[in-house]
Amino acid sequence: MIDFMKFDVMLFDDIIANVDLKPPGSHKPYVINYIKGFNKQFSPNPEGYITKIELERWLKWRVFPETRVNSEQLLSALGLNSYNRWAIIRKTHGVMADDEIWLRFKGETLKHRDVTLRKSLYYPHTKNDFLDVQESESILYEE
Repeated sequence: MIDFMKFDVMLFDDIIANVDLKPPGSHKPYVINYIKGFNKQFSPNPEGYITKIELERWLKWRVFPETRVNSEQLLSALGLNSYNRWAIIRKTHGVMADDEIWLRFKGETLKHRDVTLRKSLYYPHTKNDFLDVQESESILYEE
């Protein structure tokens, strides 16, 4: 079962932070950062509670902006009726086109290759569905 209240912040397939949104005995999210001096961290502290404002500020960089020209089409493609940052992140894992940071929720076994937007860059030897279809068709029509 997937627990959306706990997640790892991933850089490729490396865990760079753990986040517990509802730790026992507190209403503040708890973060453990495993790397230092990285501009994508929740806070400069290696471990501790963060405010919901800090969490929201960080999460806003993991989704497309509500004011984006095609935001309605993106929401529709995600199966969402309205803009909700957390709902978007649960669907997209916070994947962005300009970096390789993403979120893996507790209970998931996803890898970077499963979520990246740039598969051909990082995994060029992986076949995609389009190539598989093309190869299947060429085999069917060979003389």
